[in-house]
Amino acid sequence: MGSKRIGLARVEKLLENLKRDIEWGSGTKFNGQPFGDVDIPCASQGLSGLWASNFGGPTLEGLDPDAACANLLTPGTTALKMSRVLEGVAARSAVPTVANAATALGGTGVLGVDVAIGTTASPGTTPTVAQRISRLTGDVSGTVVMAAGADMTGANDATLILFTGNTFSSSGILKLTLAADNELQANSFEMFVTADGTDQLTRVTAASDDDQIIILTDTGDCTILAGSFIYLHADDGSDDMQCKGVIRTTGGTIAVTFGN
Repeated sequence: MGSKRIGLARVEKLLENLKRDIEWGSGTKFNGQPFGDVDIPCASQGLSGLWASNFGGPTLEGLDPDAACANLLTPGTTALKMSRVLEGVAARSAVPTVANAATALGGTGVLGVDVAIGTTASPGTTPTVAQRISRLTGDVSGTVVMAAGADMTGANDATLILFTGNTFSSSGILKLTLAADNELQANSFEMFVTADGTDQLTRVTAASDDDQIIILTDTGDCTILAGSFIYLHADDGSDDMQCKGVIRTTGGTIAVTFGN
C-alpha cells in the first residue's frame, strides 16, 4: 500500500474542525501540566495554585496571599482565567480531592463534596466547611434559600464553592446563607458577572459589612456555567469574611445582591 503525506497545517486544520467529545485519560498533560480530572491546571494559565494569591493588582502578584485577597484590583482577565481553569474539576465525575483543596486553599485539605441546591420546600445547606472545595448540584426553580453553613472561625479559613452548570427557571432566585459570625467584609469584596453567553465581565456592587446572604437573581432562565465560583476567606476569627467570585452565564444573566 502507498503512503500519503499530510502537512502540519492540514493536520492542525483537521484537529480544529474535529467535532468530538474527547475523554482525556488520567495521565494526559497539556504543555506539561495536568488537565481536568487530575488537577486544576493553574500553571498553564499563569495562575498560582494557591487561590488567594491570584487576587489583587499587579503589585501584589507573588506576594502575601492574604494581602492579595484583601485588595480590590483583580484584573478581569485574571478573574476569567480563574473560572476557566475550574471547568474541569467542576465537570468531572469525581469530587475535588484533598490535594486539590490543600493546594488551592492552603492548610490541611478536606475531601470535596457535591451539595444539592435543593428546592423551595427542601433547600440544601450552604457549603462553607473550611479548606474544602464544594460543588453545587441541581437546578433552581422559584426561590431557594440554602440554610446557613458552617461557621468559619479561624483566621485564614477558606472555602471554594463551584457551580456545575446550574439552570434557573420560574423566576429563579438562589440565596446562599452564611453563618451569623461570617458577615461579609465590604472593603475586600470582589465579584464579577458576565453578559449572556459572553466573557464580558462586570464588577458587582460590593456587599455591606453586615450582609450574610448572597442573593443570585436570574433573568431569562439562565444557566450558571461550570467553573463559576464563590471564594470565601476569613480575614480573622470574627465577622470579617472576604468574598470573591465569578459568575458566568448563558441563556440569560444573574444579578448579585445581598441581605442580612
